[in-house]
Amino acid sequence: MSTRPLLLGTSALAFTAAVLVSCGGTAVFDAPDPEACASGHGCPMAVCACSDGSIVLDTTCESGRCVPSEQVCPERCEPYGGASRSFATTDDEVPVPACDTFCARLGANGCELGCDTLFSACVSPGECSPEATSFWKCVVTQGVITCEDNAVRVEGCDGTMMGVCEKQP
Repeated sequence: MSTRPLLLGTSALAFTAAVLVSCGGTAVFDAPDPEACASGHGCPMAVCACSDGSIVLDTTCESGRCVPSEQVCPERCEPYGGASRSFATTDDEVPVPACDTFCARLGANGCELGCDTLFSACVSPGECSPEATSFWKCVVTQGVITCEDNAVRVEGCDGTMMGVCEKQP
């Protein structure tokens, strides 16, 4: 019986342990995700109405660059009957009524990154259309919020009345 395979296995194990110790405990697993976008990414937020009546909110930052909401929403709504409507904010500073409450709800509902999942800064809104007021009131206070794959899904709010408020001057 040869001991050569046992020696090779032991050598490989010793090498792996040395690499892990020299890298502070991990080798590859602490590397940043190349598909992810950091906080302060500069991309608008996408608002996607799915055919099943739910709404998906997500950043338009994909692989480190901004893409149109028309490119983001079909994929996000695919499990929910496809996208029926979409739009994006003008930039990554999003005016949301009761923003503190909204961000707290994201955290309470398991959204790991909270509001950073969607935008870089939440700002107080200036003027809101009736549609935007109704939409955000529902999202902030009544909608059932879940986080899936770093996107926010909202159920129970009317996706036909979506809107974004204007920033304060």
